[in-house]
Amino acid sequence: MLRPEVEDLGYEWVGGEFRGGPSGLLRVYIDHPEGVTLDHCAEVSDALSGVLDVEDPLPGAYRLEVSSPGVERPMFRTSDFARFAGQRVRLRLYKPVAKQKKFEGVIQGVDGEEITVLVDEVGELVFRFEEAEKANLVYEFADNKKRGRNKRKKRRTARK
Repeated sequence: MLRPEVEDLGYEWVGGEFRGGPSGLLRVYIDHPEGVTLDHCAEVSDALSGVLDVEDPLPGAYRLEVSSPGVERPMFRTSDFARFAGQRVRLRLYKPVAKQKKFEGVIQGVDGEEITVLVDEVGELVFRFEEAEKANLVYEFADNKKRGRNKRKKRRTARK
């Protein structure tokens, strides 16, 4: 119901997520060949709000959030893995494989519903899309430094 509205406005429908509860959230991801601006998000939000108000498909109150997929793009379909073959992905499976659920590696390709990822410590991991709980591309910074790490040493000062 929402995808045609997004595509009619000239944007790519990347996917959507709904988190219920007292402060529910409907998050819709859009993309555009020239990038996504705040004006694009506002335009799509206005259009989708109208549809959601009329159709009322979700129970209770919720917020609508429209955004770009960002540099660590979520993977919503098997075709996303095919599109981004050769790039790094971080994924979490529903059930453990080799005693772990979380993996990071390079997408090797897709064969039907089977996705192959070359995982750093494990080797080749083959799984079906529906076995993945969550998957996102991994943004690699040019200087290969880990995000969120402050390398500066703390300066100790003597108290008198």
